[in-house]
Amino acid sequence: MSKGKIDIAVTLYGFTEQWVSDPDFGLEDMFKLLNKWGIKKFEVIAPQTFARYPLPSDEEIERLLELCGKYGVQPFSYGGYLDVGKITGHDLDDKEALHEIRCDMITARRLGCEYLRYTPLPLHLIGDVARLAETYGVKVAMEIHSPSKPSDPNVQALMKEIQATGSSWIGLLPDFGCFIEKPNPLMIRRYLGMGAKKELLDFIVENRHNGYTEESMWDKIRQMGGGNVERLAISELFGFLSFAPKADLEGFASILPVCFYFHGKFFHIDEDLVETTIPYEDLLRIAVEGGFNGTIMTEYEGHCFYLNDAEEQIERHLKMTRNILEKLDALA
Repeated sequence: MSKGKIDIAVTLYGFTEQWVSDPDFGLEDMFKLLNKWGIKKFEVIAPQTFARYPLPSDEEIERLLELCGKYGVQPFSYGGYLDVGKITGHDLDDKEALHEIRCDMITARRLGCEYLRYTPLPLHLIGDVARLAETYGVKVAMEIHSPSKPSDPNVQALMKEIQATGSSWIGLLPDFGCFIEKPNPLMIRRYLGMGAKKELLDFIVENRHNGYTEESMWDKIRQMGGGNVERLAISELFGFLSFAPKADLEGFASILPVCFYFHGKFFHIDEDLVETTIPYEDLLRIAVEGGFNGTIMTEYEGHCFYLNDAEEQIERHLKMTRNILEKLDALA
């Protein structure tokens, strides 16, 4: 098998904090930064970008495409969502869910996106969605996101169902947040700043994988004198900031045949250009040696710590990623 080649893109999701806090900061400013960094492809997040969702107005679409033309950038993927509980007291049935997906496909096609980024779908809908994707000419990339990991039975079942369709229009998108091996220091600092007790945080981290569930960990911490901040820490450490003592690298290798692209999630990188909590070099080496040809998309999520430093952090991540890929002789 020949070695793979990987190019780099950026998701606009990484600018969330500045987007929210600075009313003068908008799409044009983001595209200027993409130009500065030599990035041509980006991911647009649907409800974050458009006032009308799931079907933006013609004016919204035209404005974004006009700016793309001005700055020479291309919408590569469209971040859609399947909110099964969007109607109070009613979960969407299969017909309604497929309608929502179709709306996102229509918008993705209008933008010229190659991919529609989506949440994992029920197995029995995979075939239907694959056929819709081919009809609309937009590939559906289902994101595998922390606290899930590739070796989880439900992810493996999803991969097998995708393979069973024989379709090239539906696949997976692993988020590198699945491979966090230890809590980010900024996260611990944030909890301490909110009033958490260090000894209780230490207990949570040390015992995260010692048989506790989120509920039993909270019962234990409450008995030890913990309060709302410790409860928040437990929720996040068992949720989207989950970590494992060792990243699921074998699982990552197993799903590569059905992966379309990667979300290069990260929370903080120092001046030394090293992400200390996610094994980026191992992950990219596995992808390259596995013959993966595609894109890694820089995805900064420092806004979960309310940090407004996206420009600095995204630039560092891009430099780090280029350094690793150049060392692997795999930068497309």
